[in-house]
Amino acid sequence: MKPLDADPCVFMVPEENGILKLLVVYVDDTFLLSNDLTWIPTMKTELARQFKPRDLERINYALGIKFTQNEKEGTITMTQRLYVMKLLKRFGMLDCKPAPTPMTPSVKLAKPIKVDEEEMANFSYQMLVGSMMYLAVATRPDIPYAVSFLSQFNPCYTVEHWKAAKRVLRYLKGTMDLALLLHRTGEPILGYADADWGVCVVDRKSYTGFVFKFGGAAISWEAKKQRTVALSSTEAEYMGLTEAAKEAIHLRHFLKEIDGSFTSAIDVYNDNVGAQQLVKNPVLHARTKHIDIRHHFVREACTNG
Repeated sequence: MKPLDADPCVFMVPEENGILKLLVVYVDDTFLLSNDLTWIPTMKTELARQFKPRDLERINYALGIKFTQNEKEGTITMTQRLYVMKLLKRFGMLDCKPAPTPMTPSVKLAKPIKVDEEEMANFSYQMLVGSMMYLAVATRPDIPYAVSFLSQFNPCYTVEHWKAAKRVLRYLKGTMDLALLLHRTGEPILGYADADWGVCVVDRKSYTGFVFKFGGAAISWEAKKQRTVALSSTEAEYMGLTEAAKEAIHLRHFLKEIDGSFTSAIDVYNDNVGAQQLVKNPVLHARTKHIDIRHHFVREACTNG
């Protein structure tokens, strides 16, 4: 059993005759996955010789996530309803009115000119944003942008930032039953990338967002502020495609290690024609010569498939 190069926390027994045997480690939790049900109890016995594990049998609830397996339908559902309920209770919002969206475009948040530490002490802003961050990376691809945007104000915030953070929690109140539903499908992995040009009024930097779908559900996603200021929406989208391309390469590497027959290229979709042309046509001109060389990585990735 060896760790994967793409993820050293995933250990794999070399595949034989289509039999998959994986051991996944997350801090002090260990998960066994296999389509050979005789291997799992054998591996449990081996682990018990070296450690003193607590066997929770078939996965039901782990890492704050509720897992529901339906063998007949061939589905796995992942939800964090209980985690959301705990957040609502912790911040006294069990009876709050649900919000239809995580954020509202009419609210433009900026860093306060003067720091009021006494006012900041009245709000558990950092605790709330940090608590929602786990949801954003685990099972809720609909809130990473909002949480990432709010996290930049962790060092300095006001009551307006606190209200914006609570709005995300109100949105979660109305959508706590949303879940990731994975099922058997012959569809390939597809990626989608986008960017919001100059949305941050603090420094006018853009935000990048991407999501990859496989098995009928999102399996990887991210939303974060770009490192440099984009001079056009095309440039912002182009930089966003670079981030998506990096993730596509990682996913392809990961899946190829698990299934040696996986050699397909992963398509990434984007709705900006200008950015698409920049990827395909490496012509240097006034509109692109200033773009950091690191962002041209997407061109090579596209050429190599």
